[in-house]
Amino acid sequence: MVAVIVFYVEIEMDCPMSIGKLVLIELKKKQRLKPEAWFPAKVQVKSPKGETFQFPIYRWIDDDQVHLFREGTAKPGFVPETQPEIDRYSRKDELDERSVQYDWSVAEGIPDFMKVELDANGVEDVDSLPDEVRFSFTKKTVLLFNIGRGITVLTLQGYVCSTEQWESIDEISKVFSCKQTPISEHVQKNWKEDSLFGYQFLNGVNPMVIRRCSELPENLQVTDATVFLRGGRSLADEMKRGNIFLCDYKVLDGLKANMVNGKQQYLMAPLILLHKTPEDQLLPIAIQLKQEPSEDNPIFVPADSEYDWLLAKLFVRSADFQDHQLNSHLLRTHLLAEVFSVALLRKLPMVHPVFKLLVPHTRYSLQINFQGRKQLLGEGGFFPKFTASGKEGADIILQRATSSITYTSLCIRDDIKERGLESVPNFYYRDDGFQILDIINRFVEGVLGYYYKEDSDVQRDTELQTWVLDIFKHGFNSRPESV
Repeated sequence: MVAVIVFYVEIEMDCPMSIGKLVLIELKKKQRLKPEAWFPAKVQVKSPKGETFQFPIYRWIDDDQVHLFREGTAKPGFVPETQPEIDRYSRKDELDERSVQYDWSVAEGIPDFMKVELDANGVEDVDSLPDEVRFSFTKKTVLLFNIGRGITVLTLQGYVCSTEQWESIDEISKVFSCKQTPISEHVQKNWKEDSLFGYQFLNGVNPMVIRRCSELPENLQVTDATVFLRGGRSLADEMKRGNIFLCDYKVLDGLKANMVNGKQQYLMAPLILLHKTPEDQLLPIAIQLKQEPSEDNPIFVPADSEYDWLLAKLFVRSADFQDHQLNSHLLRTHLLAEVFSVALLRKLPMVHPVFKLLVPHTRYSLQINFQGRKQLLGEGGFFPKFTASGKEGADIILQRATSSITYTSLCIRDDIKERGLESVPNFYYRDDGFQILDIINRFVEGVLGYYYKEDSDVQRDTELQTWVLDIFKHGFNSRPESV
C-alpha cells in the first residue's frame, strides 16, 4: 500500500552562479520506510541574470528513480537541426514512456479505448489507470455526496424500496418534485402537443437527426393525399421552398428488441416528416414506424385517432432515446473524446502547444468512460437491464453509427450546412453553438497562430501528424471516407 500525501509546499534553493540555459532537470524522491507518493506541480528556477525557467511536472512520483523533466516553454514538433540533441531526446523519451503507460484496447467496429489492467479476479481494475487521469479526492467526494443526496431524497419520498406500479404520468412526476423548473413544468403540461414534439427535434436533447428534405425517400410512402399542409400547398411545392424536414432512424432497423423484467420490449426504426408552417412552427405531418412499406406498416398522421397518433409519437421518442444515448452522446461525445485524449497522451509531449491547449479538457475523461462502459453497457448495466435495445442492440447501433461517422459531421458548421438547417427559425442549438464555436476558434487561432505561420509548419510537425494518424486509426478505423 502506498500512502498518498497531498499538500502544497515551496522550497527555495540558491545558486550563486549562472549555469546557462536550462533544458532539463532531474527529480529524485528519497524513499522512506513507509512509501509515499508525491505530486509536484512545477519547478521554477530563477537565474542570477533574471531569467526564469519553468518546469511543469503535474504527475505522481512514487518511486526512487531519477525522472527527467524539460523546460516548459511551448515548442511545436518541427524542430530545427540546430536544436540541442538533448532536447530532441527528451521529447522522444517522454513519448516512449507514455506510449507504454497509455495503451490501446482494440474494440470491434467501434472506436478503440484506453487499455485497463485486470485485477486478481480477472476484472478490469480502475485503479490501474495512471494516477494523473483518475478522479481526485475532491471529485470522488463530490460525486458520492451527490449520489447519496439523491438516494436520500428518494428514500424519504418512499420510492427506493417501493414495488407499487405507477398508474399515471402525474405519479411519475412526483419523483422529480424537488427538481422542478419552468421548462420541466412546461414539458409536463404540453408533452402531447404536436408543436412541442416538433420543437424538440431542434432544441431537445438530440438535435442531430433532423435534416431538410428536398426529395422524399423511396421507402416513405407519403403523398399529397396522405398529409394535410397548412396553406393548402403540395408536398413538392413545400419541399422546393425548404419547408419539409425528415428524421430517419434507420440505424435502428432490424434490431431485436430486449426483454426487461420478463416482458418483451418494442423498438421501431421510424421515419418522421415535419412541416414548417407559415407561423414558423415545426409540426409532424406523417410518421412511418418501420423502414420498409408494407400492409402492417401504415402511415400515421395527425388526423388519426388521438391515441393512435400519440402512440406513434411515443415510439418515435423511444427511438430518439436510443439514438441520442448511443450515437449522439456515447459515441460522438465520450468514445471519440477518449480517442483524442489517449492519442494526445501518447503522441504529443507536454511542451507541444496543442498538448497544452487540450490536456485540461481531458480531465477525468478516461475514468468516466471506464465507469460508463461498465455501468451502462456491461453485464448487469443500464442498457441490458432497462432499455428496448438491450446489450446486443446497443452494440449494433454503436457499430453502425461508427461506420458512418466523419470528421466534418463533428464540426457544427459543416454538420448544420450538410443537413440544410442554416436558415431554420427558432434553432437555438445552432445559434448558441455557432457563437461558442467562434469564441473557441478565436482563442485557438490566437494561440496556434503564434507557432504555425503557414501550412508547411503544420505539415512538417511530425508529432502533430502522428497524433492525427493515431486518431484516424483508432477512432475512425482508418476509413478513407471519414476524412
